[in-house]
Amino acid sequence: MHHIGSPIDSHPTDQLLTLCSRLRRFTGKKTMLGHQDTTLCRRMHECDSDVATLTGAYPAVWGFDLGRTELGWEKNIDNISFARIHQEVSHAHDIGAIPTFTWHSVNPITSGGYGSNTAPGSVCAVLPGGDCHGRFLDWLDRVAIMLNSLTDDDGLPIPVVFRPFHEHNGTWFWWSLGSRMGTTDTSEEEFKQLWRMSIDYLRNSCGIHHVLYAYSPDRSRIDLTNETAITEEYLYGYPGDDYVDVLGIDDYWDMDQHPSGTDPAKQHEELITMLTLVGRLAEKHGKLAAVTEIGSPGAFASRLNNGKDGDEVYAPRPWTGYLLSALEANQFTARMLWCLPWRNSLEGEGTGAYGTPSAASPYARDFIDFAESQRIVLIKESAKLPADE
Repeated sequence: MHHIGSPIDSHPTDQLLTLCSRLRRFTGKKTMLGHQDTTLCRRMHECDSDVATLTGAYPAVWGFDLGRTELGWEKNIDNISFARIHQEVSHAHDIGAIPTFTWHSVNPITSGGYGSNTAPGSVCAVLPGGDCHGRFLDWLDRVAIMLNSLTDDDGLPIPVVFRPFHEHNGTWFWWSLGSRMGTTDTSEEEFKQLWRMSIDYLRNSCGIHHVLYAYSPDRSRIDLTNETAITEEYLYGYPGDDYVDVLGIDDYWDMDQHPSGTDPAKQHEELITMLTLVGRLAEKHGKLAAVTEIGSPGAFASRLNNGKDGDEVYAPRPWTGYLLSALEANQFTARMLWCLPWRNSLEGEGTGAYGTPSAASPYARDFIDFAESQRIVLIKESAKLPADE
């Protein structure tokens, strides 16, 4: 078993070890606010980040996407140039924030993106012996080129968190394994092979040693009504302790449910149950823990405003009264090292996929209070993330 905060990489860079040490010290004490594309996708223009406009500070974890780097494109899936992403990773690192990457790759057989990302036999095709195995290794080479290019002013590697094959227990990506709620033609062992092969290739063939790897099932495919099955469902497809640094969860489900179908107090309890499970397993397995994606509490609260009497208990304070209180519920939920809302895109506005509030939002004040709480960590431009708390 790895000690918490020790990377799975047997040859970690000094920079990665420093990051791990910082995260180990934060565990159980602090939760960093994350945000996808925080300086790359915003609604307000007084500052280069909606979070900074409201709070005067930046998120402590900055999310980026590698989707389309596998094709050699200059821009990613969200039409942001990789050159710009490179600049923003440097910006994040310079102020002490932590970069984290997802990889929404196209389908290896069809090259289809969102809406056409699945095809029968996709995972088998990229495994050794499969028709697309060579193509997939070329993709990993391109991912490695991008990761290896992330260096600071002294030419030293910038440590990052990489979250490949996320939400694997769903059915919407080519790497999807599915769950008891809906299966794919990919077996659990095939998914584990895909994960292990990819990490082994990046480490052993591409010389990547400045990366932490995050595992992140989707909350909507985990049944919390069966206590004995929760752990099994969360770990369905888990590639093993030697291949994972961070136990995460992508949770929009507990943020964006319509009140007519969900009692808000029960929903809050389920959020706590989910985070407790992740924190408990992280402690047991010697891993770091995080809410690797989370829906906007503001979207949930706005729905609650239209609900039945009594729902208002959560509506005015979605960030502090709903999310923060869950993070502070017990010793295991307190292990969540960051929560990362998604990007502030126009198409996501008014849904759980929309990230952080605008200045005009009725939840702006509550978001500021959330950011200013003792538990939550943001970063002032002029001050690096504290090493000790």
